[in-house]
Amino acid sequence: MTQTATRPQAVVMTAWETPIYQAGLADPDTPDGGAQAREMISELRDLILDAEDHDAAAHTFGLAGGGTKKSSMDILKWDHRAVAWLRTQIRDAVSAMTADVLAERAPEVESKYPVIAEAWAVVYRSGGSHRLHTHHDSIYSGTIYIECGGVSATSGNLHMFDPRPAAIACGVTPGVLSIEPRPGLLVAFPSWLPHSVQATHQYADGQRICIAWNASYDRTGGKP
Repeated sequence: MTQTATRPQAVVMTAWETPIYQAGLADPDTPDGGAQAREMISELRDLILDAEDHDAAAHTFGLAGGGTKKSSMDILKWDHRAVAWLRTQIRDAVSAMTADVLAERAPEVESKYPVIAEAWAVVYRSGGSHRLHTHHDSIYSGTIYIECGGVSATSGNLHMFDPRPAAIACGVTPGVLSIEPRPGLLVAFPSWLPHSVQATHQYADGQRICIAWNASYDRTGGKP
């Protein structure tokens, strides 16, 4: 009788995936056709530009391009209905990310710990860009696009990079993930993920405005 050797079944497992949340809040296929989001985005745009000239905490750290700057980080404290709407969108993104990462543990974390967040505006003007960076002291980070002047398939995009240095060194990475902004698009990702902002078109009309944010769960028992 001939015995045939058998091999155990091989399994390829994927570990430590990186979730990236995208929600087209102003897209036509949303329940109200994006009408509410467009209204809120328009109001946020006016608030940002009205506050720009007297924002003592505005700065240009990490940015390039004439006239490009970041606002102070207190936008979520502003008393305005559009800001209340923004806070809701951020919480929805955080909940979705947590559900993806923690699966069945997500409801326990969400019920036990409130979300705390901070946000700031970035106004990119002609040729404006942001160098490669990560965010610290938060779990998730993200951005919502308010105005997208100077953005095209080859300019003004959000670039996300493989977080595995060894994979990059060995050339076994799929490369840069490029996301083209559009008004109302909200993107969220783990704060440790390296990302940058491609320069807007130098000769395009308009400006590129976004609100960037960081969020975490408050494990000290504080309120959001």
